Amino acid sequence: MIISIWNYRKFIWENAWRDLRHRYAGSAAGFLWNVMKPLCQILIFTLIFSRIMQVRIAGLPPGYGFTIYLCVGLIPWMSFSETVSRCANSFIENANYLKKMAIPEQIFVVQNALSSFFSLFISITLLIGVFCLIGHYPTWSWLSLPLILLLFQIFGFGLGLLLGVLNVFFRDVNQITELCLQLLFWATPIVYQKDILPDSIENWLFLNPAYFYICTLQDIAVEKAWPDLSTLFIMSFLSICMLLLGYIILLKLRSDLRDTL
Repeated sequence: MIISIWNYRKFIWENAWRDLRHRYAGSAAGFLWNVMKPLCQILIFTLIFSRIMQVRIAGLPPGYGFTIYLCVGLIPWMSFSETVSRCANSFIENANYLKKMAIPEQIFVVQNALSSFFSLFISITLLIGVFCLIGHYPTWSWLSLPLILLLFQIFGFGLGLLLGVLNVFFRDVNQITELCLQLLFWATPIVYQKDILPDSIENWLFLNPAYFYICTLQDIAVEKAWPDLSTLFIMSFLSICMLLLGYIILLKLRSDLRDTL
């Protein structure tokens, strides 16, 4: 898979960038929506939770504390969810190309994942800028943010690759995926703190793979702490295993995939 990605790197890069540029084609603002949309979301969250609801987080300054906690979990989650959803539809959306061209199937999945990662990079850059404006300045531990975000995206890519293959043969997979992503969102401490959960429920959070990525991002940005090595190992293990699982399933069903499309 790595060799095929490298051989088609130019095709992947150009199509991912084209997808980002043309995502809002026809609108007056065009490419600028890739900046304005996440910026507006961040500002809305800041207004609602700091000025209206006035939710407070222990250890953070009143007013903007919960905004920092919420955004650092929600924005990566939105990118992860987008990666999984778009990758799950990659084969069906590009069925015409797969039928006519001898191009590796995973290339289209990588293309969608990379486009989502571009969007995530823009959102995180804007988020850090907003953090600086409200007085929550980066520390050295923030240098580990790109690694955690990359591992989370790799996990999403692997999951999307797996679901994309299954979606070719079972078209209900797409609808089930959307439902499961909603359930997984509320099973992850993004809009709430895990401390408010009863112990009987909190102990089950470790069965949620997204829990490790989101909580580590929150620890880095909120607590300004370096990632725990054991948690870093778990995240790396989950990302690699999901990537391998998705690719193995693709190899096993590859012979029937294009015919089914």
